[in-house]
Amino acid sequence: MWSFLNPLFLSALAAALIPLVLHLWQRQRIVVVPFSTVRFLKLARKRSSNRVRLENVLLWFLRTLILLLLALAFALPIMRITSFRRLVGASRRDVAIVWDVSYSMGYVSGQKKVWAASRDTVIDLIEGLSHGDRVCLFLADDDVTPLIEQPTPDLEMVLSQVRALEAGATTSDLRPAVMEALNALKGSGKREKELFIVTDGQKLPWTSFSPMPDRTDRTNRADRADTTNKPAAAASASAWEAKAVGADISIFAVLLGASSPDNAAPLDLEIQPALLMRDTPGQLGVALGLTGPEQDLTVSLTIDEQAVSRRSVPLEKDGGAVCIFSLPPLAPGMHPARIETSPDGIALDNVFHFLLRAHEKLPVLCIGTEPDAFFLTRAFNPGDTVTTMNVKRIDPESFTEGRLADYACIFLCNALPMAGQAMIALEQYAQRGGVVVIFPGDRAAIADYVNWTCLPAMPEAVTDFGADAQRRALRMVKRSDALFQGMNIPPGTYPNVAATRELKWTKLSADSDIVIAADNDVPFLLRRKVGKGNVLFFSVSADRRWSNLPLSPFFLPLVHQIVRYSAGQEQIGPFTWTGRNLALADIMGILPPNTELLDPAGQPVPLRPLTAGQDNSLGIEACTQPGLYTLRAAAGGRPQPAFAVNCMRSESDLKRLRPADVPMLSGLSAIRVAESKDDLMQLVKELRIGRPLAEPLLWLVFLLGIAELFLANRAARKTRTLTEQLNIDMTGRVKGSAAE
Repeated sequence: MWSFLNPLFLSALAAALIPLVLHLWQRQRIVVVPFSTVRFLKLARKRSSNRVRLENVLLWFLRTLILLLLALAFALPIMRITSFRRLVGASRRDVAIVWDVSYSMGYVSGQKKVWAASRDTVIDLIEGLSHGDRVCLFLADDDVTPLIEQPTPDLEMVLSQVRALEAGATTSDLRPAVMEALNALKGSGKREKELFIVTDGQKLPWTSFSPMPDRTDRTNRADRADTTNKPAAAASASAWEAKAVGADISIFAVLLGASSPDNAAPLDLEIQPALLMRDTPGQLGVALGLTGPEQDLTVSLTIDEQAVSRRSVPLEKDGGAVCIFSLPPLAPGMHPARIETSPDGIALDNVFHFLLRAHEKLPVLCIGTEPDAFFLTRAFNPGDTVTTMNVKRIDPESFTEGRLADYACIFLCNALPMAGQAMIALEQYAQRGGVVVIFPGDRAAIADYVNWTCLPAMPEAVTDFGADAQRRALRMVKRSDALFQGMNIPPGTYPNVAATRELKWTKLSADSDIVIAADNDVPFLLRRKVGKGNVLFFSVSADRRWSNLPLSPFFLPLVHQIVRYSAGQEQIGPFTWTGRNLALADIMGILPPNTELLDPAGQPVPLRPLTAGQDNSLGIEACTQPGLYTLRAAAGGRPQPAFAVNCMRSESDLKRLRPADVPMLSGLSAIRVAESKDDLMQLVKELRIGRPLAEPLLWLVFLLGIAELFLANRAARKTRTLTEQLNIDMTGRVKGSAAE
């Protein structure tokens, strides 16, 4: 579609007749020369007339074209490619804006403020709309937040919400937000449809468009938190089909980030040993990452608001390193701690919060009657010996699904049958990182095991050897197994057990293994990985009714080793990541009664029952504020540490995306990509108003002028007179043709 800003200059197109008139007026001059014969003149004229006529036509065409293009250029033509239905008049627009609100958008470097630039861009896009145009707005965080879900003509209302927004504390995933925006534009009918993606140029948000996206960096140990119940999970899980995007939708992307970003951050940490005991030193390993040129990064450790250590760590360009800190001996309890790095472009990821939990003794729960658990409790507290175990025993009928997360390990001693809710609570305890150890007994029938879905293998019978006890030599299937690390067993020794009764198993489940085997590889202790934890199942009871295992020297070190192994499991980690629908039972256990959860700013956190799961525990709908969360009793007092939250560190990687890679990653070959607000507005202007062609036309006139000058000079040099062509001497005598 064509239009002209200065249509009066189109009258100058009449000047194209000037070269034609001049060429028609031009007459060939005839020179009269007295010759005895004119046959040679006729022959020369015939040879040159064809070439002269062709050169004249080319010169006339070039000169006419130059005048036409000059007239068009001064008329300022505008060209716009549009559909046929828009030729009849201007149509209304529906505009969808996808706005990246991840914490990398808060990058600041000198005068470069990415969030401010993105907000100005969104405002200019909305203010550039006409009366009757509509707009909708979607925030691309770790999933998608529809700020304005359906296109609305109330532009002032949308602008007021845009001006009040600030960058978030989560990662960014563009695909769900783009899919929601495209769905919102489906009902626009014959309106012009435009989609704008405003982001910082980081590569990470675009990776989800790939059919097989690599989410390893994004998750970044996200299994610490339950993020499965996202409100837009259906849209996020849908396959991205770029071909399904309508050809009538104009798509733009603007990459507003710094061209050479510089950011360093602590990415993760590991505490050794995983179980910290009272007044026992430990070690902390901190993984560091850098985007930008090499530098020496200052890293400091603070525990209980006291500076503990400070290190300078050299980092290579776009590289990483591990910084090791020595942990001082700690008193029993929860100790808030943090890692801090040097200030840089993103302040949010310079602090890494976590909790150090120091134990006085390892808490162990034993479910069983006193006779059934007698040998087990004595093994944990053998006489006057100082022990690190704090054992609590309860009868099976008194068991309730309280704060199971407080226990390093739970033993069942002839505790079956149990209520269904109790079995569910124990299985969820294992799912979250706990270890459940089952000793069979006479109370349970084979049918009582059927309802358990977490057993390593299903018992099918109880083998009774009668008065003749079967003596079995036990062996550890893998001495390098984590269960046996640190266990003091003299090399070459093999414990023996005399069994009168034992369980007979069916086939092991796929994720189970035999930890201890008896003669002929008969399973004695089975293990199954359940979620983050384990379920251990013995083939004999914990008392003397089935075997002499409780009296063997192997029993005490084995159960102690199981507790130490259990305490090393990550049931409650030192921190969790920001996310949606975080279950408190997963990150801190059951909320104590008459307590209130406070966010890092000291404000109460609204809690709601989770719809998913079977424990009916409370959860946080959107935990997006990093820092230390605390518990405050209803009676008042000083808040106590509950858990620590950090923003996902995958967003700290600011590696720049090339504009040419956007169509490849997104699958949108027609997407228009800009790297600044001005470039984006120019692309929008070219789409909505048209592309000015005056400058290209003037360049074309310049090139055609050079061609015309070259052709005219060449023609002038090659034109010879008749005298030269006929080789006439000074007397007028024709000697012959020039070729002779």
